[in-house]
Amino acid sequence: MKKRYRMLIVDDEPSNLKKLKRTFGNEYEIFEASSAIDGFEILKKRKVDVIISDQKMPDMTGIELLKKSKRINPHIVRIVLTGYTESDDLIEAINEGEVHRYITKPWNPDELRIIVRDVLEKVELEKENRILTEKLKLLNERLRAENYILKREVDEFFNEGNIIFKSEEMKKILEMASKIVDVDTTILITGETGTGKELLARYIHNSSKRGKNIFVPVNCGAIPSELAESEFFGYKRGAFSGANRDKKGFFQLADGGTIFLDEIGETPLNIQTKLLRVLQDGEVWPVGSEKPEKVNVRIIAATNRDLKKLVDENKFREDLWYRLNVFRIHIPPLRERREDIEVLFGYFLEKLSKKFNKRIGGVEDGVLKIFKNYFWPGNVRQLQNEVEKLIILLPDGGRITTSMISGEILEGDGEKRGEFFSGGFNLKRELSNFERSLIERALRECNGNRTRAAKMLSITRQSLIQKLKKYGIR
Repeated sequence: MKKRYRMLIVDDEPSNLKKLKRTFGNEYEIFEASSAIDGFEILKKRKVDVIISDQKMPDMTGIELLKKSKRINPHIVRIVLTGYTESDDLIEAINEGEVHRYITKPWNPDELRIIVRDVLEKVELEKENRILTEKLKLLNERLRAENYILKREVDEFFNEGNIIFKSEEMKKILEMASKIVDVDTTILITGETGTGKELLARYIHNSSKRGKNIFVPVNCGAIPSELAESEFFGYKRGAFSGANRDKKGFFQLADGGTIFLDEIGETPLNIQTKLLRVLQDGEVWPVGSEKPEKVNVRIIAATNRDLKKLVDENKFREDLWYRLNVFRIHIPPLRERREDIEVLFGYFLEKLSKKFNKRIGGVEDGVLKIFKNYFWPGNVRQLQNEVEKLIILLPDGGRITTSMISGEILEGDGEKRGEFFSGGFNLKRELSNFERSLIERALRECNGNRTRAAKMLSITRQSLIQKLKKYGIR
């Protein structure tokens, strides 16, 4: 036994106490009492895992003691020693769960040890199951809450009559998207990181006839290549070592709804072949299965890379590219639709001040000017993160000032530097800023993996490390 359990033995006969102590002393930490009253006092002061009590005692019966022990700790293993198995009190206690086991006298030490061990294991398993059930319940409640919050956020951002934009570019995108929400065709959304590709995909899904069914987002670049096939298409029991049950893949989970394949350009070539089969035939082939399974799924893919260039480099299948590129929507970066910066700034300011319960006493004039001039390499996501930081730093009722803005944004502000947006041009500095933003973006895309980021940037890992030191990027 890995754990050294604590046991209370109660008997008014010294010889029985001695025998019980000899039986369990090597495996358990023993507390002993010669009466039920003394035993109850020990229970109030000590944490006990097991009670073995004699039934017939002068001051209080063993069953009465076990009932009281349950009130102190309902998970104590309760065992009674008795010579009277026909006792009504004993039968009632067993039926009501007051007693786990009764042992008839005279008892065998080896048999008693086995019985106690078995009861302990059973109680421990029941305890673990309760804990796991509670954790699962909490997890389900959290997921429901997160889904509700996310749906509200999506509805707020992409909801008819309440779409956060001012630019003509976004107006055209939403008009285009609204025309194909109920046309069950494959959609490819392109655009830089943080422009809102997943939000647009969710908007299309929620507005469509599939909106009541599930939306399954998949980050294709985050799945290890050796697990990709089973994650995408599932597997059958016995397909490989450890496959002790059938498991649904992303496509089976999305059946009847929409699957969003984010960063589709990162998908391994062997999976691209199988994706093509899903697009052509509406079938997936689980690992270890002898036949394909039909799925009814709408596919929306997204990428921040040039898929045509990947095709030319033999890194992406040309036939899959044509299948995905049926209806393409490109979301321009925030710097190309600067009219949206002001309305998004106001929207996030209001939303996040409510979230953090902060009153805003005003915004300094220069703040919005800096925001409008900045390049925003991280697009809307970076803008939201910056506003969130401002709200967190803001004292309740305080005023947002330019001094609170992040250094990288202040340094990149065209008006402050007299470059780029104000008509001046410092090539060396602009190239350095651009190189730094590309490196930071590649690292974000690769979740901090330097090897993958270097490969994305077409430089060696050592060169990337040198540039990280040069720009002080952690």
